[in-house]
Amino acid sequence: MSEASAVVTAFYEAVSKQDGDAVRSVVRDNFAEDAVLRWPESLPYGGSVAGKSKLERVLAGAASAGQTAGVQNLRLTGVVDGGDTVAAQLEFDWRDPKSERVVTGTGAVEVWSFTGGRVGEIKAYYWDTAACLGFGS
Repeated sequence: MSEASAVVTAFYEAVSKQDGDAVRSVVRDNFAEDAVLRWPESLPYGGSVAGKSKLERVLAGAASAGQTAGVQNLRLTGVVDGGDTVAAQLEFDWRDPKSERVVTGTGAVEVWSFTGGRVGEIKAYYWDTAACLGFGS
């Protein structure tokens, strides 16, 4: 396993354990200052989050125990290691931030790009953004 894959795996292990402190540590130790996370624009929280310190706060907050919206019960089901590009296949339940509705068993692929050993960008590709918006089954 490459160092890049180890970073990706450690991140999702921390998220799945709802360990906000471990997520902060992964971001602090491995992300570039100008790192960017991009979610599908159509989602309620879609768009980009940029900057290491902002990503540290956002990602640790989203991963912390007791979080009531967004991704829950995250499972890392596969990793494709391409050196400076790592793809993580994920399955999870998604709780609508505006209601109690939960979409179970959805997923995504998140592609991590590394430059100089640091995370520069993460792009999330969801299986079914319509379901997350309430239009799917």
